[in-house]
Amino acid sequence: MQLRQWRTWSTAALFGLTAVLIGTRTTAEELKGSAAAVAASEARLKRDVTFLASDECEGRGPVTKGLVLAGDYIANEFKKAGLKPGGVDGTYFQSFAVAGAKLDAPARFVLKSPSGVVMALHSGGDFNPLGISGSGKADAGIVFAGYGITGDIKVPKPPKPKDDSAMGDQKPEEKEEKYLYDEYANLDVAGKIVVVLRDAPRSANHHALDRMWKQRNGALARKIENADKHGVAAIVFVNDAGTAADGDDLMDFNFQAMASSSAKIPAFTIHRSLLQSMLASRGEDLQRIEQDIDQTLKPHSAALTGWTADVEAAVSRSKDMLPLRNVIGYVEGQGPLANEMVVVGAHYDHVGSGGFGSLAQVRKPTIHHGADDNGSGSTAIMELARRFAAMPNREGRRIVFMTFSGEELGLLGSRHFCAHPLFDLTNVAAMINLDMVGRMSPDEKTKKGKLLVEGIGSAKTWEPLLDQLNAKYDFKLAKQAAVIPYSDHHSFYTKKVPVCFFWTGYHPDYHRPTDTSDKINVPDMRRIVDMTEELIAHLASSKERPEYQQVKSQNTSGQPRANVPRLGFAPTYGEEGEGVLVDDVTDGGPAAKGGIKKGDRIVEIAGKPVKNLEGYMTLMGTQKRGEEIEVTVLRDKKKITLKAKPE
Repeated sequence: MQLRQWRTWSTAALFGLTAVLIGTRTTAEELKGSAAAVAASEARLKRDVTFLASDECEGRGPVTKGLVLAGDYIANEFKKAGLKPGGVDGTYFQSFAVAGAKLDAPARFVLKSPSGVVMALHSGGDFNPLGISGSGKADAGIVFAGYGITGDIKVPKPPKPKDDSAMGDQKPEEKEEKYLYDEYANLDVAGKIVVVLRDAPRSANHHALDRMWKQRNGALARKIENADKHGVAAIVFVNDAGTAADGDDLMDFNFQAMASSSAKIPAFTIHRSLLQSMLASRGEDLQRIEQDIDQTLKPHSAALTGWTADVEAAVSRSKDMLPLRNVIGYVEGQGPLANEMVVVGAHYDHVGSGGFGSLAQVRKPTIHHGADDNGSGSTAIMELARRFAAMPNREGRRIVFMTFSGEELGLLGSRHFCAHPLFDLTNVAAMINLDMVGRMSPDEKTKKGKLLVEGIGSAKTWEPLLDQLNAKYDFKLAKQAAVIPYSDHHSFYTKKVPVCFFWTGYHPDYHRPTDTSDKINVPDMRRIVDMTEELIAHLASSKERPEYQQVKSQNTSGQPRANVPRLGFAPTYGEEGEGVLVDDVTDGGPAAKGGIKKGDRIVEIAGKPVKNLEGYMTLMGTQKRGEEIEVTVLRDKKKITLKAKPE
């Protein structure tokens, strides 16, 4: 486990530091551009982003206490700055709920040995139910089914020694051996409890087997589905040797509580030591079995004669299961423009311990700190809120500061606000979005700090205004007219609000545990805040509002959210039902060219059924860019088969 070179502070310590750095309120005089004021601003920025990216905030995942803690922290900073509550019932919060799973009752796992010893396992210590589990109970014998995989496999053949005496025409030798790898073959598992290893054979060797084969067949959902097909009553997962190399940690229920799941059988996880005890009773060793499977790629499944278990999991799943909150505060305007407003937003959620949003290929829950994504944007919002709240009797439009939750799940917080606005959206002159503004790096050609600005096609005045403001800051502005649907400004754009999106680009730590606060470029983040302050001040005081205009969206090639071929559409996240519901289609992308429309439900890819978004991504991972595939959609309750070329 990597040692992080920064300090984790408690909430109390951080709040105490707040008083030392800025007191209970920050005055406008203190926020002017003197060297002392610059140092104080950067100290606040560093403090806030360090807290949001601390272990205490647990990666701000959707089912973590850390996300609640982060929301409370932001609301408290709004209150200390003097912002008025912009949420519901006089609070700073707007609550909403998203799809997920929860335990309705404590799970049960009682193990019985061949000698009659009964062991009631402790939930959270000896075992855990899984968030991807179905509901059910079983009292049955136990069967070990290796990695729990059934699937066609291609294995590279070792080269044969050259035979110089060989003469004549010969057919080229096949470079791969193809066969069905089936760990359920000749195994009686109907009505039994099956124990399987996580991941897939040869997982530590990234070249020995096709990566997509391992990802597809090693997925928990795929193994549960395969077990269900074979009539298994319950499935139990054990960490493989690679996953347990730095500790045999149990998967937590919440690790996959938000994953789409059609599981009908209960699923659990136990420690390797328990499986080793069961195997040892028949004279076998778990580590040796794994080595044999890796070497021969032959199943090593067997009934664990005499071992039984009594298990139960009560899991409920719905589209409104898990609560989330947007945090909203505002400063009033004055004068003839006071009824209008400028919205400044950022999302404060991240991906918690990985799972659904991780690009790190970690095998166990690991805190993804999210310092840049989007601790940096949320930190910028708090600093901007302090600055404008410290301006007494400011003439102009109201300024509303928002930090959204659920962005990583599909812009859910901003979409919820725009669907259930607490202010009249027709009075919103513009929306400024800050998402990943903490890792500014020099432009390769000009060596100036590179600031990406997107959505400027949504108003005619954006580009000249930004160029005018940038004359002072001398950033290298990478301007893009398009409004790409991957951050919260898009939710406002769909409501015909002019939007402007600032960010500093992707980096190797994106959606990985290594996105930590020590890597934040605080001085340049402060300069971005300075420029954004001037932009907001102009928008809040100018008599003329930016005039909204629709802009043609662009393909998102280069967006590294998943290394799989793309069709070019935005799915509806957190939506119940089989298949993937299309929320938006990228103009000119493969989906649009193939005739896929908003509202279509993709139910098949290349003739294979799509059960959920995870299944869709798995199937797309088996396709090739540029090669035409059939995409079957459900439209007006009728199946239509279309053709598209992924890219």
